Amino acid sequence: MAKNYMSEVAKMLGVELGEEFEIKGISNAKYLIDSDGIAIVSQKIEHYRPHLLQDILTGQREIVRRPWRPKMGADYWFVSIFPAEEYFVDDTFYNGCAADINRILMGNCFPTREAAEAAAPEIVKFYEDVRRMAEEE
Repeated sequence: MAKNYMSEVAKMLGVELGEEFEIKGISNAKYLIDSDGIAIVSQKIEHYRPHLLQDILTGQREIVRRPWRPKMGADYWFVSIFPAEEYFVDDTFYNGCAADINRILMGNCFPTREAAEAAAPEIVKFYEDVRRMAEEE
């Protein structure tokens, strides 16, 4: 049997094998790449669409990664910011509270400490911009 290259294809396209993503210009659909190709995912049923992989590989379509979200009860990391312009990276667990949902919506929810630390400058800038906007009259 020949080697299956789908894990390399997924990596080349910037996603993990089995990671759900969207395709720019196609609304209300989730896709994934697995060892069998590219599939549209709806209600846990996978329908394979080989032409979409070709469209992505030839630049006619573009993958849009979905933000990472923790599952209920799972740990995650975030950048905590105080008005004194200081920040630190902290962890908590996801229970669906308003703080969890706000962090997800603001892109401040990460699977590892390293990912949160890498994103900290961007998160801090976002909060500083929002703070400045809120203080303007």
